[in-house]
Amino acid sequence: MLKHSERTNSWNMMMLAPGKTSSEHAKRDELGFEDGLENFGTPILMTYLPLMLLVFTLSGNMEPVYLAVILFSLAATTFGIFVVSFSFTLMAHYVAKFLGGDAKLGRLYYMVSLAAAPTFVFTIVINIAVMLLKSIMRANSFSIASIGMLQLAGDAVAVSVTLYGFYLLTLSIDALYKFGKPKSVAAWLAPTTVLIAAGALLFMTVLLDLLKFLIKTL
Repeated sequence: MLKHSERTNSWNMMMLAPGKTSSEHAKRDELGFEDGLENFGTPILMTYLPLMLLVFTLSGNMEPVYLAVILFSLAATTFGIFVVSFSFTLMAHYVAKFLGGDAKLGRLYYMVSLAAAPTFVFTIVINIAVMLLKSIMRANSFSIASIGMLQLAGDAVAVSVTLYGFYLLTLSIDALYKFGKPKSVAAWLAPTTVLIAAGALLFMTVLLDLLKFLIKTL
């Protein structure tokens, strides 16, 4: 199990020197599923929890019920990240196996988390910074256009970091399986497509059920 300082340092190095870092960690056979869980769980406590508490504070609503909703959101997010990350890794594992890759599922889960954790932290930090700046700008009577431009800039940076995260994921998978970048891209693209399609199908199902309910009540 990695120490906290070693873990956060690996995130920094993954952002700055991804090729070298992913290669070094791919050689460490002792890093597996538990370390992957730590990599996914630690950023939630470091960034997502402060973000939720910031939302709670800025809302001005100090009722216990509202705090309970935020804590429930934190728990649901934690559970959701685990389900999605494990499902993604499981599908990527079988795709990689089909493409000729050979590695344990736990090792792949760790390498996926090594790419995902720093991008998750960076994205949440951006959201916190944008939220604080927007609050300051509103307090100082900045125009709606200025606040909107700040939000657009924050969204653009967040999207760029997410795309960079896919690049990190490609390097991580390639470092583990050593079967080239095209196959590494295929290993994460297939499960990503499945998860997006499943999410879209779920959204459409919920939307149709809601429309049916509204039609019946009108």
